[in-house]
Amino acid sequence: NTGSIIKAGYLNSEVNIDREDIWKLKLKDHLIINIEKFSSEKNKSLKIALDVQAKNIALRNRIINFIRTTIINYSKEVKIQTKIIGMKKTYSELTPFQFYKENFPKRGLEVTSFSVKSKLIFGITKWVTNPLLDIKQDERRQTRLFTHGTSIKLARTLVFLSEVSNDGLLLDPFCGTGTILIEALKRKMQTIGVDKDPKCFRASKDNLNAFSLQYPAKAKMKDKWVVYSQDSRDLGKILKEKSLDAIVTEPYLGPFLKQLPSIEEARETMKTLEKLYIRVLREGSSFLKDTGKIIFILPVYHYSDKLEVHPDIEKIASQCSLINQESSKFFHVSLPLQIGRKHNVINRYLAIFTKQLNETR
Repeated sequence: NTGSIIKAGYLNSEVNIDREDIWKLKLKDHLIINIEKFSSEKNKSLKIALDVQAKNIALRNRIINFIRTTIINYSKEVKIQTKIIGMKKTYSELTPFQFYKENFPKRGLEVTSFSVKSKLIFGITKWVTNPLLDIKQDERRQTRLFTHGTSIKLARTLVFLSEVSNDGLLLDPFCGTGTILIEALKRKMQTIGVDKDPKCFRASKDNLNAFSLQYPAKAKMKDKWVVYSQDSRDLGKILKEKSLDAIVTEPYLGPFLKQLPSIEEARETMKTLEKLYIRVLREGSSFLKDTGKIIFILPVYHYSDKLEVHPDIEKIASQCSLINQESSKFFHVSLPLQIGRKHNVINRYLAIFTKQLNETR
């Protein structure tokens, strides 16, 4: 995530940075496999971009030079026309505008490599946020509520992390204006939204109806979503046993604040939110399939002396029979992950939970 730009893709391999002979072999295999995959008999011309991230400049340059040399040599060997494009000759990460202008989703290949501690990781960029599309989508919303809307970019990422396949069922128990539900519908999921606030209920229905009208088969799209006006702590009234593939939500995060409350007030707020989250997740997880995930946002207040006040994530997991995931396999980052700007005193954490399954003997 670079500022407001989000990249997502697939990670193919990881090796120890210190073993240059090994990572060169792995990286060469990675490049050849993907060049073969993205080229074809009909398409002998392939655009390639490089996104190499490493704090060590010398290491980054060695990786870039090796990738470029490998691409050039292999292209000559198999008679494929390749063109490496980007912002700079030595560091050709694409801007989001270039990614779509050059039609990379269909006709290009962006090779990703980045270092995490002692590991070097290789992958392929699958998609990049297109800011212009997000702006247009936001402008087309029928109803917007300033204090109840999840950003389109964040909603898309949360849905992506859920790993729900086509026609899988996703629940947002605090659906607000329906942004997460819409992003899930774009990925061909079925969705259920719940919100007890009458304004949010009406807003989400308005936005989902407007979204459905964009598709030729309007009736089929309308069959893929439903929104309920009720308390999220009573999900048993609307859900069937173990029907959910994922719960994805940015819940109620406490009162809207312009400045930090006192530490005592903050702790009281977090205790109240803790109780709410436990009630909702305990109820919701009982309808979650054993392989399902919960993608959840929590508030955090930053005070001086590195003091943080936030809901007790381990307590929430324990009381809901959930496992708090310690890392994300997609982004190779520790969880929970702060998703706002580092200097913000009022911020949010991203947490991922899975079900705690009882072993059978």
